[in-house]
Amino acid sequence: MFRLFGLSTEGTRYVRGKRGVFPAAVGVSAIVLTALIIWQFSNSPNLERSSLAQRANSQLQQVVKQSDLAKLVESNVRFTRADNPGDDILLSQVYVQRQPQVARSAQQIRADLTKAIQTRLLKEDFKATPLVDVTVLEAPRI
Repeated sequence: MFRLFGLSTEGTRYVRGKRGVFPAAVGVSAIVLTALIIWQFSNSPNLERSSLAQRANSQLQQVVKQSDLAKLVESNVRFTRADNPGDDILLSQVYVQRQPQVARSAQQIRADLTKAIQTRLLKEDFKATPLVDVTVLEAPRI
C-alpha cells in the first residue's frame, strides 16, 4: 500500500482517523445550522423596519392630503433604537405649508394634524409608539 503524507490509495481518510468522526461532525454541523436558521427566522429582521417606516410615511402623507388645512412639504419617518425590545418608537417629522384659504392658527393646524396622524398610525398597528412633530411653515409675505 502506497502512503504519502498520511493519505492512502483506499481513500482520502487519514490512517489514524476514526470512522465515526466524520458522520458525527456532519450531524452536529447540520443540527447547529438548523438551529441558527430557526433562530434567524423567528425574529423579525431589521430590514422589515425600513419597509414599515415607508408604509407609515405613506399613511402620514395620505392624512395630510385628506385634510384641507395644509399641503405637505416634506415628511420623514423612522424607527428609533429602543433600549427595551418592546419600546419601539416611530418618529415622524412633518413639514407642511398652510393652505391660503385656512384661517386657523399654526398651533391649531399643528395640533389637528398631529392628532390625525397619530390616530392613523395607531390604527395601522405598526407595533410602535408614534411620536409626531408637525411644523407649519409660512410663505414669505412680499
